[in-house]
Amino acid sequence: MSTHINDEISFTDRFIKYYLLAVVCLGSLGNCLSVLVFFGTKLRKQSSSYYLSSLAISDTLFLLTQLMPELPKVGIEIYYMYGFCQFFIYLAQMCSFISVWLVVVFTSERFIAVRYPLHRSVICTVYRAKIVLCILFTFALVTHIPYLVISAPNNVTLKNNSTTTECSLNFSYYELYTWLNYADVLINMMIPFFLIVVFNSMICQSVCRLARIRRTMTLHPSRRRQSISQNSQHTSQIKVTEMLLVVSSVFLCLNLPSYVFRVWMVWDNVTSTQYKTTQDIANQMYNTHFGINFVLYCVSGQNFRRALAELWNKRRHYKKRLRETQVTTVLSEFSKSGVGSKQTTVNGTWKEVHELLPIAHS
Repeated sequence: MSTHINDEISFTDRFIKYYLLAVVCLGSLGNCLSVLVFFGTKLRKQSSSYYLSSLAISDTLFLLTQLMPELPKVGIEIYYMYGFCQFFIYLAQMCSFISVWLVVVFTSERFIAVRYPLHRSVICTVYRAKIVLCILFTFALVTHIPYLVISAPNNVTLKNNSTTTECSLNFSYYELYTWLNYADVLINMMIPFFLIVVFNSMICQSVCRLARIRRTMTLHPSRRRQSISQNSQHTSQIKVTEMLLVVSSVFLCLNLPSYVFRVWMVWDNVTSTQYKTTQDIANQMYNTHFGINFVLYCVSGQNFRRALAELWNKRRHYKKRLRETQVTTVLSEFSKSGVGSKQTTVNGTWKEVHELLPIAHS
C-alpha cells in the first residue's frame, strides 16, 4: 500500500515538474508573440493593447521566477544565494499583483467603453493608459518591499535527516508574514474578484441591451441607414469586449482554487496539508493563467487573429523584398564591373547570377 502511495506521489511530482516547464516555455513564447502583435500592428492604437502588452510582460517575468528553483538541479545555484533569493520572491509577488490588477483595469475600461460609448474616446485613450500603468507599477514596486525582508535562504532538514537549502520565509518575521498573507488575500483575491465579477456582469448586460437596440433600429427603415453606419464600430468594440470577457473569466476560474487553499492554510494549516496533491494541482492552475492568454486571444479575439496574420504576412513580404534587393545589388555590381560580354555570359558569372532569380521570386 505504501509503495503504491509513493509511486503516486512520485508520478505527481514528475508531472508537475514537466507541466510547469511546458507552461513556462510555451507561455513565455506566447506572451512574447502577444507583445509583438499588440505593438507591431494597428492594434497599438488601442489603449487596451497597452494593458494587455504589460500583462504579457508581467506574466512572463512571473513564469521565469517559477523556473528559478529548478536551476540548482543543473548546477546553477543563483536562486539560493543571499540577495537573489529575496529579489526573486519580491519579483514574483510584484508580478502577481500587477497581473491581477491589470485584469481589473482593462475590465473596468471595457465597462466604460460599453456602458458609456460617448465617453470612450475621451477616457479610454493611450495617454491615460500610460498614466495608469505608471501609477500601478510604482505602487507595486513600493508596496512589495517587505517581501525583501521576510524571505531568505534557509537550511531545511528532510525526512531522511539530510539537509537542503530553500528560499522561503525568514521565521523571525512570521507575524509580519501572516499579516502580509491576509493583505495578499484581500488585495489580490477578494477585492479584484468582486470587481471583475461586477464589471463582467454589467458588461454582459450592456452588450445585450446594445444588441436589442441595434435590432430595433434595423427593423425601422428610417433608422436603417444610421444603424448601418454605426454597425462596424459597434461590432469592433463588441469583438474586443468578448475577448476581454473570456480573459477575465478564465482568470477567475484558474486563480480561485489556489487562493482558497491559501486561505485554508492560514486558518487550518494541519488539515490543509493533508491534501497536498489537490493543492499542487490548484497551484499549477494558478501558474497556467500566466501562460494561457495568447491561446485565449487566438480563440476568442477575431481582431487579434487578423493582426497576427497581418504581422506574419508583413514578415513574409519583408523577407521577399530583402531577397529581391540582394539580387538587384548583385546584378548592379556585375553591371558596374563591366562583366557583360557574350563569352562571360555563356561561361561564367552572369549564368550564376541568372540562377539566383528563381530563388528570389520563389
